Amino acid sequence: YGDLGCYGQDKIRTPNLDRMAAEGMRFTQHYAGNTVCAPSRCALMTGLHCGHAYVRGNYLMDHIRFEGDLPIPPDTVTVAKILKRAGYTTAIIGKWGMGGPGTTGIPNKQGFDYFFGYLDQIRAHSYYPTHLWRNEEKVELEANRDGRRETYSHDLLTKEALEFVGRNKQKPFFLYLTYTIPHAELAVPEDSLKQYEGKFPEEPFEGGNYRAQKTPRAAFAAMITRMDRDIGQIFRLLKQLGIDESTFVMFSSDNGPHKERRCRP
Repeated sequence: YGDLGCYGQDKIRTPNLDRMAAEGMRFTQHYAGNTVCAPSRCALMTGLHCGHAYVRGNYLMDHIRFEGDLPIPPDTVTVAKILKRAGYTTAIIGKWGMGGPGTTGIPNKQGFDYFFGYLDQIRAHSYYPTHLWRNEEKVELEANRDGRRETYSHDLLTKEALEFVGRNKQKPFFLYLTYTIPHAELAVPEDSLKQYEGKFPEEPFEGGNYRAQKTPRAAFAAMITRMDRDIGQIFRLLKQLGIDESTFVMFSSDNGPHKERRCRP
């Protein structure tokens, strides 16, 4: 939350989220369910304290051979299941992290009518992945094959989110839009990065588990502003469709900043 202008920082531009905070309500004593991704998301989806939730850590499957994290059981009560029973069309677009392909934890077995994005947390650290998932179908991203980096996954998520809202404008829907930026790796298209060139003192990240980044602070800031820009697209679509006054929008985070391996602001 400290990266948003509405909480006091003045270096990264977040006009759409700032407006959302000004016109809505800020939860200043509202905390993420855990300090890392999977258990925090499990708490959000189930409403359970992490001491009672099934997923209590980032328990990965053998991601060299398999894809996905520890799957939640089939009888798990999720907010998506509850809303689906109440007549809502449900979707998750983005990162899931609670079960890989063919397991009980995939979104389509946990109350979601539609899924597009990452099943696996490790693969969600790349913004130029070789594939994503649509429901239970692997979607190959040919433009990211053989070391190419042409399809920025965040932009695909935004496109899918806008299309989902448009398809469901005349009926109740629940969209769980789980953007992954600005989590490492720090990578963003040039049109966003150039907005912050020369704005910060930089200590280049030389690479390792993540790709090298000459301007990590500029990249971090640019990713946040790009996310804010695309949240603004969703707000504008809701207004254009005439459903902004009847749609509840909440913005949160699954944990705090990622500082390991010098991938930090």
